[in-house]
Amino acid sequence: MNTRLKRALLALGFGAAAAVVAANAASLSPTGPSAANVTFRTVSVVAEPVSLHFEHQNVERVDGLTYLGGIEIKSDDPRFGGLSGLRVSPDGQTMLAVSDHGSWVGATLQYSQGRLTGVSDLVIAPILNSEGRTLPELDKVHADAEALTEIPGSGLVVAFEGDHRLWHYGASLTDAFHDKRPLPLPLPVDMVQTIAQLPSNMGIEGLTTLLNGDILAIAEGGLDKENETLKAWLVGRSGIRMLAYHARDNFKPTDLATLPNGDILVLERRFTLLQGLATRLRRVRAASLHDDAPLEGEIVATLAFPYNIDNMEGLAVRRNEAGETLVYMVSDDNFNPLQRTLLMMFRLEDAPRTPEPQPMPEPTPGVILAAGQ
Repeated sequence: MNTRLKRALLALGFGAAAAVVAANAASLSPTGPSAANVTFRTVSVVAEPVSLHFEHQNVERVDGLTYLGGIEIKSDDPRFGGLSGLRVSPDGQTMLAVSDHGSWVGATLQYSQGRLTGVSDLVIAPILNSEGRTLPELDKVHADAEALTEIPGSGLVVAFEGDHRLWHYGASLTDAFHDKRPLPLPLPVDMVQTIAQLPSNMGIEGLTTLLNGDILAIAEGGLDKENETLKAWLVGRSGIRMLAYHARDNFKPTDLATLPNGDILVLERRFTLLQGLATRLRRVRAASLHDDAPLEGEIVATLAFPYNIDNMEGLAVRRNEAGETLVYMVSDDNFNPLQRTLLMMFRLEDAPRTPEPQPMPEPTPGVILAAGQ
């Protein structure tokens, strides 16, 4: 086994953690006895409202989405930017993202009359490796976090590209900043080999946790040109299934989110010199996850100029008290002054009625083994 593969095998995986994921938002400010030891601080932040449409400020509907406000987030902290992967707490008060430079980025969200209007308590902290070292200490490629999901009762899983791997942190949305270290559980060698062979900047871009606790992962690269499919995996208690995602019209997935009824939303991006930049949202029906055919999503909405978008790379979903399904998107500015960090909120229209929640199955002994820090 070569050195690269051995390193990937040891670093790849997800495990369990003793920490229970918080169901509601908590303060992101350092408080309590451990406050003196935390490695993060609250940084300056400015949020400016943005319209959905550049030319017509009153446009608030695009296909199957209704716009419920959005902001451009700015900070003079040089670590801010490059956001990919997004989680929003069930009550909508807290967000957490990961950045291309190996940071956790969290904030408290603000609303007015049901619309997203601002952020406060912006917090940035380094993502650590298993030795407690910050990722940029090692190299920039090692620090490129691209996707984020949460396993209820277990913690957060982060996908990195460049040096392709999945790391599991025993942390919640509000305590990931407290010097948490990953404890990876090796995945099968064939999956490790497949992921390691993905193009350097086109690894796993989308992660989401299904209603039963399994994880769906989709890669941005490694396109099978003949079948127009990208590699995908379903990682769960019963094992690992290799899937495929049908990519169309030059769009590639950038993130995933699970809807309350079990369907999957896929955030996609297209950028070509002739077609320009576009964002698309597709919906994959939950039943198709059990079929042998490539995953095929129906189009929910497509946004391109003159709609007000940037490089949208993070996706999150929650339900509000009225039972509406809210969709959040965040953009990756690539630390480029010509790009923006946008956070936008939509209501998903014509969503099917959510079934009564079912109890989570008990973990199979031996599949999830040990607790992380």
